[in-house]
Amino acid sequence: MTQFTYLPDWRWIAAVGVVALATVFLSYRWARGRAGQPVRLFLTSVRCAILALLAACLLDPNWVEKIQHQPKARMAVLLDTSRSMGTQDVPGGRLKAGKDWVEQHVLSDKPANLEVGAFRFDQVVASMKDFNAASPTGSVTALANALETLLAAPADDPLTGVVLVSDGIETSSKAPEAVARQFRQKGIPIHTVTTGTTNDLKDIVIENVQVKRAVPNESPTRVTLALRSTGFSNQTVSVVIRRDREALTTKEVRLNGAAQQVELDFTPRQRGFQVYEVSVSPQRDEWLATNNRRQFGLEVTDPTLRVLYMEGTPQQDSSPIPEWKYLKDALQSDKDLKVTVLYRQVGNGGQFLNTVDSDPETGDRIYPVEHPTKGFPRTLAGLLEYDVVIHSDIKISSFTPDQLLNVSKLVEQFGGGFVMIGGNSAFGKGGYHRTVLDRIIPVAMESSDDSEARPIRLQVPTAAWTHPLIAFSDDRAETVRIWTEKFPTLYGMNRVERAKPGAVVLAKADDGNVLIAVQEIGKGRSMAFTSDTTRTWGRDFETIWGEASAPGRRLTESNSDSRYYRQFWVNAVRWLAAGKVSKTNSAVTLELAQGYAQPGESVKASVKVRNPQLQEIATAEVSLQFAGAPQSNAIVRARYDSASRTYEANIPVPSAGSHVLVASATQRGVKLGEDRQLLVGESSDREMEDLRARPESMAAIARVSGGQAYQLDSAPAAPGALFAQVPPGTVEYRRRPLWDKPWWLGTILGFLTLEWAVRRWRGLA
Repeated sequence: MTQFTYLPDWRWIAAVGVVALATVFLSYRWARGRAGQPVRLFLTSVRCAILALLAACLLDPNWVEKIQHQPKARMAVLLDTSRSMGTQDVPGGRLKAGKDWVEQHVLSDKPANLEVGAFRFDQVVASMKDFNAASPTGSVTALANALETLLAAPADDPLTGVVLVSDGIETSSKAPEAVARQFRQKGIPIHTVTTGTTNDLKDIVIENVQVKRAVPNESPTRVTLALRSTGFSNQTVSVVIRRDREALTTKEVRLNGAAQQVELDFTPRQRGFQVYEVSVSPQRDEWLATNNRRQFGLEVTDPTLRVLYMEGTPQQDSSPIPEWKYLKDALQSDKDLKVTVLYRQVGNGGQFLNTVDSDPETGDRIYPVEHPTKGFPRTLAGLLEYDVVIHSDIKISSFTPDQLLNVSKLVEQFGGGFVMIGGNSAFGKGGYHRTVLDRIIPVAMESSDDSEARPIRLQVPTAAWTHPLIAFSDDRAETVRIWTEKFPTLYGMNRVERAKPGAVVLAKADDGNVLIAVQEIGKGRSMAFTSDTTRTWGRDFETIWGEASAPGRRLTESNSDSRYYRQFWVNAVRWLAAGKVSKTNSAVTLELAQGYAQPGESVKASVKVRNPQLQEIATAEVSLQFAGAPQSNAIVRARYDSASRTYEANIPVPSAGSHVLVASATQRGVKLGEDRQLLVGESSDREMEDLRARPESMAAIARVSGGQAYQLDSAPAAPGALFAQVPPGTVEYRRRPLWDKPWWLGTILGFLTLEWAVRRWRGLA
């Protein structure tokens, strides 16, 4: 392209041209010689050309060359090739849909100076020469690692942006947002493309299992499951608890399609630390069956429960046996319940009561509550030898304030059980609303004369039929029959204001007053039975609540097996003692931060060590090892942490499967005790457990880095929006003068020579 440095107004150029043309024309017209008209026109043209070339030289002609410079730049495409990208929840599958988006919006629209590098990633990052050859085979999605690797990779050309194509399922432990901030600091945006849907796949998952740490052998035990059943609403499944493949209990559960709690009761029948499995039967079209089961550990302890039973009703002339013997025999019908009986020696008026101080069957001595050495324990340590305390119509003056405080501590701090039975010295009439026991009794007591004597029919609320104290049989109809048709009349009760918040009412009188209420308070449990178990209010309750010993004859005390009376009190004591017996070892307590972990991961273990006075010990030697492990398995020593007041250690999970971790404590060579916990090496596929896409995680990466977040059905707002960071090309104009070129001057000289020669030839002046 030719340009002139000096370019006057075209009118001046036209005027000069006309003058020059006229001058040349006239010069030849007036010239003398024999040349004809054609020759003169030729010479005129030649001279005009010469003048034009000379005039052009005055305007400084230049040859202008336009040169475009395109700086090289890089953009990286990170393509997730983990197994979750093979999910077919979008047309063609997640991986193919992501590839198609990149082809349409990146590769086809990229600037000429932009080099796009393709990389696949799962646990590691690798470059791809053939973009379409990627397949979803990786077992881990490590978004943060992929971004870190890309940022640290050396390259000649600057990285101007990243397109991250993934479903956002991050299975590594590092947060990708932290790496995205480093990209922002370097001015490199990360544009995210989320492939896949957020729809829940049909799946049943046991998310958690709750159960007591320990229970007595052959004691009813409740297991609570946290169950999620996405896509299976209104479907009935079987939930089973097994030990060594033997089904111990089965329950049919109707799923709600969302999160729900499921409770199962079973009875362990072998002592020691046992491993159980709870499972839900796999369903058709369920995405993953491996998360339908979960293991839990349970310490099945010495079943003996120790009950301290205090009875205030004196011997009745109509009773063939001492009043306290009915309840004692009922409890000891269970061979694992050991009962210590204390009796009330002095009445409310100060008179000595008609009492029996020995068991007519065994000859065992029975002591009064107030006995200085054999009566109610004077110290907390003495009271802690018992699991449950039964208070039946004992006047308040029989106890010191410290003894009542110890009862409260037994329940709230040490997981024991307490039950108050009605009578003229119980509840509000007994003045217990003004003592520390009011804190643990599950009913609000009246402060005046609250006792009344009248026939009472018991009623069980609908919600209470499944409670362990009420559910005598797996057959609901049989349980209802026992508590309605078979339950005898009660003849009096203590009226209470109401059940306390958090308490559960298991039975009411026919006028709605609370008869039986229970609650969990602190670490223990308590119960209120506002009627009585003895001759006055409970004469039929303690004698004829059962089946006839001789069928066909009238049900009387001598013709009744009292099976339901016995079963009720056994159930009650076992339920009340659950918090106390769940402590496997008062000297050593092992807790794990989590019960499930991947093989190779470490789990934090915390161990508390106490002396017989329940004071914490900071100078013990604590070691942890897996039970049954080979000799090569190292013993881990725990270190005392003064902040948490526990011994702590990190325990590596050796392999997939169930492992029983044992914590042992010694002091000066003397073993203090040990405790066990179940630790499951869960070789689960985190990549495939929850296949919902995570657009919110992908959007967070884009936002933190300064990029844009896209879905499969969205495109950049404007053409080239993805390439805003790519530096634009530059244009260089090179100018070369033409007037001083040899060929330019040669042309002028040639025209002059031609004009001179023709003039000489034709004889023109």
